[in-house]
Amino acid sequence: VLKGSDMHVHAQEYGIRYLEQPPYEVLYTNWISYCEIRRLKRIEEMVELYYNSGQFTHTLPVLEKAYPGPFAMYEALADYYQEQGYFTNSPARAYRYQILLEFAAMKDPANREIYRELLTYDMYLRENLKSRPAFAAEITEEEKQDIRRFYQTEEHERHYLSAYDQYDWKQLSRMTHLELFRYPEPHYVLFDYQERNPLNYEAKVQVIGYPIL
Repeated sequence: VLKGSDMHVHAQEYGIRYLEQPPYEVLYTNWISYCEIRRLKRIEEMVELYYNSGQFTHTLPVLEKAYPGPFAMYEALADYYQEQGYFTNSPARAYRYQILLEFAAMKDPANREIYRELLTYDMYLRENLKSRPAFAAEITEEEKQDIRRFYQTEEHERHYLSAYDQYDWKQLSRMTHLELFRYPEPHYVLFDYQERNPLNYEAKVQVIGYPIL
C-alpha cells in the first residue's frame, strides 16, 4: 500500500492520479481506469452492506450457489444497485432485505419462496419487530391461532421460556417471536431476544414442532 508521500514519488512512473488530500484515494493508474475503480468501489460497498453487516448470514450462502463464486454475486448485486438507482438513493437498512429478495428472485426465480423464508429468518434473528416485514409471507388465521395457543400454554407450563415466569402470554408474545417456516418441512422457530449471542447479537432460537399440540 502506497502512503501519500510514496504515491507522490511514484505517481508519474505508475501513471497514478489521486486525490491530494487524505486519504489520497487513487482515481486511476496506467493499469486500471477510473471507471474500473468506481466499479470496484461499488462492489466493495455491497460486501460491506450485505456480508460485513452480518445481517444476512443464512441467505447469502444459498444465493452464492447461483453464481460461479462470491465475487460474481457481489458484482451482479452492485450492477443491480446501479441499475435501480440505489447508490444515489441509499435504501434504509430494513429495506435492503426486500432488495435482496428482488435480486435473488431475478437470478433464481424457482427458489423465490426459499429466499423469502431465509430473509425472514435473518431479519427476526436480529430484530424483534413491532410490525411484520413487507416481504415476509402472510400469516394465516390457523397460524395465528397456533401462535396464540403456544403462548397461552407457555404461560402455565414453561417448556421453552422458563426465564419469563413473571410474564403473561401476551407479554411473552411481545418479548419473543414465533414464526412458521415451510422449508425443508413445516416447523416453527422461537426467537428469544432476552438471550442473545453476545458476539453477534443474534437471538437464541428454538425449533418447535409442527403442528403445535
